[in-house]
Amino acid sequence: MYNKIVEFSRKIGLPVKKILDVFSYLKNIDRVENFDLICKTGIAKATINSVKEYFSDIFGEASTFTKIDKSKIEELNSIYSNNYQEDEKLLNLQPVDKLHDILLKRVKPNREYDQFIATQETVGNRAGLLKHFADIDEKRLIFIGDDDFTSVAAAMSGKAKEIVVLDIDGRILNTINDISKKNSLNITTIKHDLSKALPSQLLNRFDVVFTDPPYTSEGIRLFLSRAISTIDSNNLSGRIYLCYGNSDRAKERFLPIYRSIIDSGLMLRYVFDKFNRYTGAESIGSSSSLFILDVTPKVKALIKGDYENSIYTND
Repeated sequence: MYNKIVEFSRKIGLPVKKILDVFSYLKNIDRVENFDLICKTGIAKATINSVKEYFSDIFGEASTFTKIDKSKIEELNSIYSNNYQEDEKLLNLQPVDKLHDILLKRVKPNREYDQFIATQETVGNRAGLLKHFADIDEKRLIFIGDDDFTSVAAAMSGKAKEIVVLDIDGRILNTINDISKKNSLNITTIKHDLSKALPSQLLNRFDVVFTDPPYTSEGIRLFLSRAISTIDSNNLSGRIYLCYGNSDRAKERFLPIYRSIIDSGLMLRYVFDKFNRYTGAESIGSSSSLFILDVTPKVKALIKGDYENSIYTND
């Protein structure tokens, strides 16, 4: 059933979490008027009808009401117990003890690559948010740059179909690879300089991208372009998690970041201000925002092929 939900999400572009929210609401009530269901979920009538048509075996006979076939409740409950945290108040965003020990193995930041290490709480929160938005289980994820080891937290938090880490720093990749082998996390690591065109095997392949790039307009533009290039064009619900931080006294520096997002044809779904916290990076308040971006039919990579401009702060 969960795989069927993921496949439907890919075809129609409705996020998996929204589909799960519809089922979560309906399975706990007897029935609801169709109009009230639209108001409750915030999902357009035509899209709600598509959900009901695709999952016709779950819903009762078509009428002015919508209700769940009671014989399907147990199957639906298994989805929430295995793949999705239904109650936000029960959502555990803190790193577990095992993750705590693993994160102590992170390598010393290399300022040549604008590396700053996120706090352990931040890494746990990132994995928790990915899990909450149903962006781990049965999804193909790529982490473009991962000095924080968010890929490890994600692998420990869910059942991803595939997790790949792309980074220029061999120290990071070697450590993640060792952790993956010891804990059977099945993380693939690839060393690559993003100023060079992406390897063909990474193009048009993934469902979810997470990246915390250099906080320059050129760095954001390049990393965002590479992220878009990796997204499976057949997945209408593809998503990019993008981090960016700057001082509140220089808010104008956010403008070219927003411009890159818009020019790339991405929809800004959520902004979590100061979501990421770091050790160091005092010039930006040791924090950055997390942008969650959804693909649209107009999505495009602004940079294709090699890139010669500087992208790092020290450059």
